Amino acid sequence: MIGGAAFNQFLPADADLLPWCQKMPTGGKSTVRVGFTLIELLVVIAIISVLLALLLPAVQAAREAARATECRNNLKQIALALHNYHDRAGVFPPAWTADPFLLTQGWGWGAMLLPDMEQATLYQQLQFNESLTSTATRQWHLQSVKTFVCPSDAHPLSGIVIVQEPEFWPRFPAASMYFHPPPPKLFPMAKSNYPAVYGSTAAADNEDTGNGMFFRNSSVRLRDIIDGTSQTFMIGERRTTQRQKKDFMGNDLTYVDMTTWIGVLPWCSDPASRVVGSGHVPPMTADRSFPGFNSQHSGGTFFALADGSVRRISSSVDTTTYRALMTYSGGEVSGDF
Repeated sequence: MIGGAAFNQFLPADADLLPWCQKMPTGGKSTVRVGFTLIELLVVIAIISVLLALLLPAVQAAREAARATECRNNLKQIALALHNYHDRAGVFPPAWTADPFLLTQGWGWGAMLLPDMEQATLYQQLQFNESLTSTATRQWHLQSVKTFVCPSDAHPLSGIVIVQEPEFWPRFPAASMYFHPPPPKLFPMAKSNYPAVYGSTAAADNEDTGNGMFFRNSSVRLRDIIDGTSQTFMIGERRTTQRQKKDFMGNDLTYVDMTTWIGVLPWCSDPASRVVGSGHVPPMTADRSFPGFNSQHSGGTFFALADGSVRRISSSVDTTTYRALMTYSGGEVSGDF
């Protein structure tokens, strides 16, 4: 073992000047202590912090790009499933099925599409002869289907849908007669981020007469798409938001503007917009664009077209072109998009 004096002969002549090597006369033991000064340590920490600050946005951008790719792939899978459904049924599924008078059922196109999305087991357990508000079907309200969820949507996989059933029979307090609706019911529901296209007008105006491919009890076929399958939107993207609103008694309620894959609950808030969207508002509209389409991704909103392709549509798209793409037989000439 080399002693302290003997070890010094292997050091360079200016070893005393090295900040990490200092001679320490320790009585024959090693005379070199290796380490960093406080200033050097702070410099290293500062350099690492700068590098992390430079790398973090790049990492986040890469992750968002991966999520956007997955979202696009979800729409592609849905478009292929819709064409598979058409191949076996001869028609695209309706946006949702419902008796316009009894309003007892509201099964959506997403539920009907399950066998074509490798979800046959779930499909077989749904009881399509029951209303969505019946006890027999409530166990499936919270069933999430991964293909229907955009990975960039930060909202939980489920939310509360408010159902306000009307009261058909009057009450007779004292000498007056009045209608007093019962308290609203709250239904936890699994979300979706992909509504079908109702058309260029608001779905709330008339749920049965959309000029898009999907509306209540619709039955559109490929040969009906005279505008061209590459010029017709089929499914779009929508993020989940929420807002505060008062009920008829003045109580504050949190309304979740959320698409649902399973269908439409009778008497729920914004019923049609739970499964379809429309082009009466431009994409990414800041003022509550729940009835329309919007995205969590930057650069635009994804749409699946009737030919099975998926396109990203910019928020600055021409309004006339955008609404023309919402219809399947309007005869419009779509511009560049």
